[in-house]
Amino acid sequence: MFSYETTVSYSRTDRNGKVPMHEILNLLQDCSTFHSEDIGHGVSYMKREARAWVLVAYKVIVNRPIMFGQKITIGTSPSKFSSMFASRQYFIKEENGDYLVQADSLWVLIDIQTRKPLRITEEDSSVYKPEPIFDNIKASRKIRFSSERTKLESFKVLKTYIDSNGHMNNANYLRAAEEFLPTNFPCHEVDIVYNKEAMEGEIITPYLYSEENGIGISFENQSGETLTRIMLM
Repeated sequence: MFSYETTVSYSRTDRNGKVPMHEILNLLQDCSTFHSEDIGHGVSYMKREARAWVLVAYKVIVNRPIMFGQKITIGTSPSKFSSMFASRQYFIKEENGDYLVQADSLWVLIDIQTRKPLRITEEDSSVYKPEPIFDNIKASRKIRFSSERTKLESFKVLKTYIDSNGHMNNANYLRAAEEFLPTNFPCHEVDIVYNKEAMEGEIITPYLYSEENGIGISFENQSGETLTRIMLM
């Protein structure tokens, strides 16, 4: 288990002083990155090894909004490793210990040069000491939409969307999706499946689905391949 405390800064918040969903993902990402740095398997180490942990799926549950100036604790722990997948869980707590956010995620280890998945070895997993936090939250690798879709305005993957792994950062998909939501959309839960990496310069076309239980967004590349699916409820 790894955790750190922080105060919600102005730059993390939206027009209402609330932390939006994509910034929640950034907070979780920061926590897992700090954890990896703390055990010596951080960004520089992974670059030397020409490998990277890449997200496959997320489930994020927001119990209460996170607001500007709030003191919070962000924590994470890997929960399970197999030969091909790793699960990592997260929380964000307020000062009284109540969970503001609970999340589960699924990852694969890839070769940076070939972009192909690698088998997860004992050496890869043993340093993390898996410790499940929740038993009632699980990220799924499948999201299905049942409604008719509406094509939205395409956009280009800018260089500022790219992270150190050479692809569009996971939080930027959600940030793009939030542009198509109604103002003040009351989002309490997000499911995300990352199917294919988006690289700098690619043109992405979003599609919107009005589902009974929320709003779905899918992103496709110019070949019609699905990059990411997001369900917001």
